[in-house]
Amino acid sequence: MAHEEDLPGFLKDFEDGELQRYTCFASEFRDQRMEAGSIHEAGFWNSIVNLCIDERLRRDQDIRRLEYMYRTGVDPDHYS
Repeated sequence: MAHEEDLPGFLKDFEDGELQRYTCFASEFRDQRMEAGSIHEAGFWNSIVNLCIDERLRRDQDIRRLEYMYRTGVDPDHYS
């Protein structure tokens, strides 16, 4: 990965199980850094946690949209 800006795109390639494991890992590491008094490192890991959670929420929204489309035959994003 060349730049930190690539991380959101990188997370999109993860399977759900991998994404959940990375979220847990980053959360634990953030908590350890916080307990050790490393506020800046804890902030970094908190950013990683937030990116992982954002990706999981995005996936949940996509799933709900697809389920709605399956039930109704209408794309809610293009409903007028």
